[in-house]
Amino acid sequence: MPAKRKLTPEILTTKYQKLCQLASKNGFDLDQANRSHNKFVVKSKFVHFLIFLFLFGISFSVHFWRLSEPEKVVFDEVHFGKFVSWYVTGEYFFDIHPPLAKLFQSSVAKMCNFKPDVDAFSHIGSVYPKDVNYMCLRMQSAFLSSLIGPAFYLLFVNFGLSLPIAIVSSFFFIFENSILIESRMLVTDGFLFFFISLTIIFNLKLSKCKPFTKGWLLWMAITAVVLSCSVSTKFTALGTYAAVGISQIIQLLSHYKSNSYKKNYKNDLLRSELFLLLLDTIIRGIIFLGSTALIFFISFAFHFELLPYNGSGDAFMTKKFLTGLIPKDSNQIPNIQLNFFQRFWELLRTMHSSNMGLGATHRYSSKWYHWPLHIGTPVRFES
Repeated sequence: MPAKRKLTPEILTTKYQKLCQLASKNGFDLDQANRSHNKFVVKSKFVHFLIFLFLFGISFSVHFWRLSEPEKVVFDEVHFGKFVSWYVTGEYFFDIHPPLAKLFQSSVAKMCNFKPDVDAFSHIGSVYPKDVNYMCLRMQSAFLSSLIGPAFYLLFVNFGLSLPIAIVSSFFFIFENSILIESRMLVTDGFLFFFISLTIIFNLKLSKCKPFTKGWLLWMAITAVVLSCSVSTKFTALGTYAAVGISQIIQLLSHYKSNSYKKNYKNDLLRSELFLLLLDTIIRGIIFLGSTALIFFISFAFHFELLPYNGSGDAFMTKKFLTGLIPKDSNQIPNIQLNFFQRFWELLRTMHSSNMGLGATHRYSSKWYHWPLHIGTPVRFES
């Protein structure tokens, strides 16, 4: 079997010339196409910064336009408004999703001096009282979603796309209808979209890094953190976790196939590409799984810390779990850190069983196979 010929600049130049000749025979000028593309490739960071601000201004205007309307409880605001109120009052509640985004919402609410009012979120369509600062809660999701389109613009230009293509692609994210609608409500989907978008962006940056470099380690850590935030916001982000996991396998195989693991180490063990592949796999596993466990546990620890009193969530939990809570009118201080993992696992099991038990439907519901062909009952959003 003949040995593979090593690619040199001379060989690449010859191959490119042959490709240009072949393209010319078919009426296509490859050199002209490259020149046309390069005219729109801008390398100035200042120009990209100005375009980023321009895109953010448009995205901000779109997401915040008439954000206060309707002045009524919309969709799942009926739930998340109560959750924020209970975080402020410290009354234990139950939800089928992890608490990270709700913790962010309640933190901002406290900074805005949000007045807790569970009755204000009693049912969909109820008018918000004048003293309930619901705008403080809607603005969080809208602001984070405003960053998605401009962030993807920076990714596109970083990967060498021309300016017009990068800008137009960014507009697709800015005006995407489902993201736009969900991000204007007092729900956690805006947080989820933001974290998932950052996960995609940072994972693509990671895929371009050489293994065992500082940049490789940095982007891997950042990707792991935002991915962990996604999963700690909603369990639906587990699909993103699976996709990133597949991406990591592809990156590992790509590095191995392209001989990226070859190093001039004196130690015979470190010369082995199989050893370096295994080491890369272990490092990725530790960083991604470790970050997920850490952020997940920390978010639930804060969740228990901020909800020391008995509340509406008592009905979902066992008596053993409720021993860590105290009556609302009591001055006792509960030892909520005692048996944290027992309470954590019980809550996790209850969240899973409740999620699997959801069987309610409505006339606008659709199946997954309806989506590609856009089959189903259209939903009209209006104020």
